[in-house]
Amino acid sequence: MCIPYSCPLFVQRLHGDENGSFVSGTPYRMEMGAGMWKREKKPGEGYVTGWKAKEKGFEVWCRKMIVAAYKGIRRGHWKKVVKRVLLALFVVVGVFILGRYLLSDELEVTFHHLYSPKILGTDNTRLVVLSDLHNREFGTDNTTLIRQISSLEPDLIIMAGDMVNAYEDDLDVILHLCDELLKVAPVYYGPGNHENHLFYEKGSPLESLLMERGVHVLVNRAEEVTIHKTPFLIGGLTTAPEGFEEYGVEFIEEYEKSSDFKLLIAHYPGLYYDALADTEIDLGICGHYHGGLVRLPILEGLYHGDVGFLPKYSGGMYSLPRSTIFVSRGMEDHSGFPRVNNRPELAVIDINGRQETER
Repeated sequence: MCIPYSCPLFVQRLHGDENGSFVSGTPYRMEMGAGMWKREKKPGEGYVTGWKAKEKGFEVWCRKMIVAAYKGIRRGHWKKVVKRVLLALFVVVGVFILGRYLLSDELEVTFHHLYSPKILGTDNTRLVVLSDLHNREFGTDNTTLIRQISSLEPDLIIMAGDMVNAYEDDLDVILHLCDELLKVAPVYYGPGNHENHLFYEKGSPLESLLMERGVHVLVNRAEEVTIHKTPFLIGGLTTAPEGFEEYGVEFIEEYEKSSDFKLLIAHYPGLYYDALADTEIDLGICGHYHGGLVRLPILEGLYHGDVGFLPKYSGGMYSLPRSTIFVSRGMEDHSGFPRVNNRPELAVIDINGRQETER
């Protein structure tokens, strides 16, 4: 029988089963000109969705680029080949940078220095600052985070609020973390809006459970502590900017009178826009803005729902007329939006009497 050159021939390839018998298998076709077998897809086969589809699409694109380059070389089209190779390299490098750096979710340790004439002697006081953990775990039971903090040998561990989620009743993550960190250094906890919701809206026992363990939970109050001969007054202001006049004014007026080194944990950076802008606080520690989600060169944080685009204080150290504040970029985001160029931050602040530049 004469078969036309372009006509595909459909056959059933036979396969041996486990008993040695031959059974019909997947349909194949043989194109007579190509001299090779091609498997026919079953209905719906080969369709994937989500990230797998994207990965498969990128793989197919790379193969097509390689085949096109090979054909171009055979035909002598060197300029086109070079352009395609450069384009492919550009895309691959771009994807690598985007995934490895801009969208990296690895914990970043940042170091900051604060000079203060109130520090007595030559000893350095080291703070480790955590904020906006939102029940995230770095390693099983936060072992990676705990090990990292322990290696930094802090004098104090500061939690600047939103370590939990208001919509979750599970407290195991924060309680276990505090149990382990108390073995490293004293823990001072300034609640944020998520803790306040648990305390006052849900009646959660979180505050009492933390205090039973020895955590210093500071709700519009302050405690004195001496570190390396230097007296510190560590306070916690938990109210939002809109509630400051009602809940925060009296505490801050009394707090300002102290001549000790005043370390104030205030979850909301927005308090320093107006209410605390002219207060005399040696170091204020905030969180809440999550670094502005997207970190832009020069402009810093892009957005937060409380203040809109380009928050004034979104991450890092800021010098005010009579204060210095540090705003943590946080360690997790619960909004569902990706953090771009904004890795989770574990901050270290060294306070001493040496006028050094920040490293």
